[in-house]
Amino acid sequence: MNTTMVQSSLRSSAKEVKRKKDTGHRIRVAFAAAAAFLLVTAIGIYGASYYILPLNERPYSEKYELLKPGGSIGLKLGILGTALFFIIFLYALRKMIPWLGRFGTARHWMDFHVIAGVTAPVVIAFHASFKFRGIAGFAFWIMLAVALSGVIGRYLYAQIPRSLTAAELSLTDLHLNELELSEALLGQSLYSPEQLSRALHVPSAESIKRIGPLRAVGAMIVLDVELPFRMAGLRRASCGFGEKIRTAGGLLSSGNAEIEHIVRLARQKASLSKRVVFLGQTQRVFHLWHVIHRPFSYAFAVLAIIHIAVVMGLGFVSLGFR
Repeated sequence: MNTTMVQSSLRSSAKEVKRKKDTGHRIRVAFAAAAAFLLVTAIGIYGASYYILPLNERPYSEKYELLKPGGSIGLKLGILGTALFFIIFLYALRKMIPWLGRFGTARHWMDFHVIAGVTAPVVIAFHASFKFRGIAGFAFWIMLAVALSGVIGRYLYAQIPRSLTAAELSLTDLHLNELELSEALLGQSLYSPEQLSRALHVPSAESIKRIGPLRAVGAMIVLDVELPFRMAGLRRASCGFGEKIRTAGGLLSSGNAEIEHIVRLARQKASLSKRVVFLGQTQRVFHLWHVIHRPFSYAFAVLAIIHIAVVMGLGFVSLGFR
């Protein structure tokens, strides 16, 4: 009995520590994302009157000396965009440099990796004044491909359940977690088994094995899009007409603690069941994604270095950056 209580206490403590770390991480990610958005928005608003001009009219703009690729602002944007992209490589380096690995989990690094990867192409586009020619243009399109594939990679990474140490959970652990959620839902009396079954429905593991990995990813995305509407259906089933309007058809919180507790459990159960069913396909696509994503990243790095070397060696008249 004492051993069970100690184990339960340790699990609770571990969950509380994880919750606090996740809360702090979410705040930092939100701050970084907001800063990136505000930076890009500010540049767009300030430079809109210049960027919409035809190329032959831009030299006559009062902002030309500031925003052209070699201008005082344009050059700084190029440096910032390139720095952001090279910061992305810290995610890979953390596995090779021990002291970097002490700062957050792989998932934490991945989130900042994605923010930098999405922001860098936009900043570089402003640096280039939306002129994509020569080596610099080729490098930009590669960087854009890297950024888009990075968003996909982050989605796939989130579909593979992990423990507190970021190690992938075994299928046995996942089924135990599913069982715990199922038992918790059995104790409620608001919804019938049929109502819960509709809200928790996922395809069978056998049917997912028969489709290709790319179709499996598409099916996962469809289920993720459907999930909020399924949970809205649960709320509507226990709400009156006025509450249905107030909750936007069940999409918003009902304010009822019991309903929201069951909806939260159902969402967790549906999400976990989806991950279990798609786990094999997700792991295959994620490994394939690594094979594609990394070469594109390295290709951009090489092209960026060549571009910087040419610009520094010949001045800002090469590669169409005038």
